[in-house]
Order: sequence, then C-alpha cells, then structure tokens
Amino acid sequence: MSTITRSVNAARSLPRPTLASASTSRLTIRGYASPSTVKNDAGQQQMMFGGPPPKRKQDGAVLKTYTGKGYPFIPSLRHVVYPFHPHLHKGGPLRELTIPLRRKGGRNNTGRIVNRHIGGGHKRRLRMVDFHRVEGGQHDVIRIEYDPGRSAHIALIKKRSPPSPSTTDQSATGPNLIEEIENALSEEHRNTSKSLEAVKAGYSYIIAPEGLRTGDVVISYRKGIPQSVINEFDNTSPTTAIATSTTGDQDRVGATDTPEMRRALGLLRTVTLKPGNVLPLFLIPPGTQVHNLSLTTDGRMQLCRSAGTFAQIVSHQSEEGRSIGGSDVLTMGGGFDQHGNRLPKKGYVLVKMQSGEVRKLDPGCVATIGVVSNKEHQARSLGKAGRSRWLGKRPHVRGVAMNAVDHPHGGGRGKQKGNKHPRSIYGLLQHVRTRRPKDKDGNKSVVTERPRGKQTAAKH
Repeated sequence: MSTITRSVNAARSLPRPTLASASTSRLTIRGYASPSTVKNDAGQQQMMFGGPPPKRKQDGAVLKTYTGKGYPFIPSLRHVVYPFHPHLHKGGPLRELTIPLRRKGGRNNTGRIVNRHIGGGHKRRLRMVDFHRVEGGQHDVIRIEYDPGRSAHIALIKKRSPPSPSTTDQSATGPNLIEEIENALSEEHRNTSKSLEAVKAGYSYIIAPEGLRTGDVVISYRKGIPQSVINEFDNTSPTTAIATSTTGDQDRVGATDTPEMRRALGLLRTVTLKPGNVLPLFLIPPGTQVHNLSLTTDGRMQLCRSAGTFAQIVSHQSEEGRSIGGSDVLTMGGGFDQHGNRLPKKGYVLVKMQSGEVRKLDPGCVATIGVVSNKEHQARSLGKAGRSRWLGKRPHVRGVAMNAVDHPHGGGRGKQKGNKHPRSIYGLLQHVRTRRPKDKDGNKSVVTERPRGKQTAAKH
C-alpha cells in the first residue's frame, strides 16, 4: 500500500504539460488533420481524378435590386426586385412575327366600360408564337428574347435548310441577318393554313424551355419520327420481323415486347428526348417533365405555358385500364398516319398537372420536353404603382370604400358592408352558382381532381 502511495505522489510532483503541448499531443494521438493537410489531400485527390473540374459559366438569372452603393436612395427604387437574365437578346423582336396591340381601355364600341381596372400601359406588339409546331426537321435557335405579353421567355428559331453550293459558312448576324430575313419573307408563300400563320419563311417563335440557349437545335416530331431515324436504331432481330410480318396483323407490327425492341426504343428516346423537342405522349417515358401540352391530336398546345410550369407523365394505360410499358406503348395508336388519316387510339396517357390534377389524354396528343423558362418571374417585386400602370392595370377600389350610390357595399360609417350578401358593382349576386353545369358528372378526362381547400393528413 505504501508503494502505491509513493508512486501516486511522484506522479503528482511531475510538471504538467503546457496547453500547446497538450493540444499537440491530442492531435498526434487522435490523428487529427491540420488545414494544410486537408488542402494537400484534396489536391492529391483532384489530381488522381484528372484535376479540378472546369469552371462553369454562370449565365443564370440574378435577382437584381437597385439599392445600395451606386444607386440613389429614392422610394421608386427601394423595393424593386427584378430578375436579370444576361443571355436575353438586347434588341427588339422580329417585326414580321409581331402584330400591334390595339388598346380600348376596357370599353366597347359605345364607349361604356365593360372591363374594369384596364387602361393605359406601354405601347407594345404581340409576338405570334407557334403553338402547333407542325414543321418538322431541325431548327436552329437564333436567340432568346423577352416577351412583354407573357411571363415566359420566347426563342426565335429558323428551319435548317439543306446545304447548297452557293451558301457560305459564315453565320448571318446583325444587318446580314435582317437582310436575309427580308429576302426570305419576300419570296414566301402567304397562303398558308392557320397552323402555319406564326411561321414566316422558316422563322418562328416558340416558348423557350429552361436551359435553351443560342445555337441549340430543336426538332418537332408532331408528324411522326422520320423513317431514317427509326431505321438507324431498329436493331430488332430478323426472326421477330418475320414473325410479325407473317401474322398479317398490321397493328401488331413492332408490338412484341422483346429485349431488342426495348433497346431500340431506349436509344430512340435518348436521341429525341431533349428540351424543346415536340413528341407524342406515347413516346415520352413516365416521369418526364413536359410543357405545352395539346388537348387534341391536331389542336394547338395550350396547357402549362406560363413561367416555371411543367406537367409530368404518370403512366401509359391500355383500353382495359392496365398500365403498359416497354415497346407495347408503340401500339397505343392515336394521331395521324403519313396520309393524314386519323389512327384509332388504344388507350390513354395519364398526365399530372402543376395543380395536382391528373388528366388522361389521347396518346396522339403532343407535348414539349422540359420546363418553361423564367422560373424567377414570381420572385419579382414591382416596387411602385407606376409599374402596374405600365402593364396596363388601373387601380382597384373596394366596394366598402365607395359611396352608397356607387356600389351596393358602399355607404355607412364603418368598414363593413352592412350584413349584405356579396354583390358586384352592378348588383349581381357573387359566389352563387346561377347556371346549370354543362356536365353534371364532371370532366370525363379528369382522373383525379386538384386538391381544394385546406389539406389534412390522411387517417389510417
């Protein structure tokens, strides 16, 4: 016992290590790495994997404010937030693809106001956007432009003509581009169908998807995929082709769900599924984000066209309501054949909209791949009332703030409408359905309605 006591006293009498030595000992014992060691290890790892990655060019939107150093501290700029896109075209639009917007201030032919809160606004021209995309072939993106008539950006595209010996390799820009457009417009045929009114001499405007830039190529497969592209990726076995040809059933050609057909369909989707391309719904795999959807096989695209919106392909359904996949989707029909005859549909495609609604559409309906551009549009702040007037919006006055002769809610000393049922300024009842629904069973194409009201968790 005395030996243990002497050893403890000897240990206590030894000098204690300083703080620096203690920290060093901890670093040494526990194996902690210093910042320099971490930097050297990261550098070695980057050199092992081919060096550091290249710096990406930041060409996205910037939420620009006009306060701080270099800007005057004035009320008209204090709350302004505006998305700035450096890749947009700085000049004006192609005039041949625009029409003047004639304003009437919300008044009819007798001068009476029929649409309130409308008036003024900056002078502008409406851009004719091609929502049919009937013209096939490769189209080059000339530039991305701002459109004052919509929240999304638009892209000016030109159909790529076959090369000729007289053409030069120099790309037309500036005055040369304007001269080329004028020469092409003077030689075009103006007796075109309604679906081609927005196309002039190969030039047209389309809704620009997110990520589309100058120099990209977009293709429309609305009339079908060219046979040359199909033959390039058709690596099916000869036995399958013989078996399908001897059956005599023309609708089942290519419907055999074999590994070869799946591989060919996957390769075909890899080539065609690019932002800006137009495809029928049965060729788009589930989970793909699309926009510009058409409700009919030959109609204009009219769903999901505002900034930042998109729809999602849910599944492909057969006539019996069974989910199908693989190369069986090629037998869904819909659309038109090469002679312009309508093909019978054999199923439908489920598409989930931005609101949460799930619709079923014909497999021959078309959609554009990608998400609509300018998703930062909702983050903007006008900052002052004058910007609303530039957009053509007049002030909106509440009915309870008016006199009794001006509105059914007017009059009185307080800020209430006197326990009256809500009415319009013309005395019509509001929030009361006074019409018979066109379809009592609802919309037949809606599978799941959009969520309404306050959502609560499901009870299991």
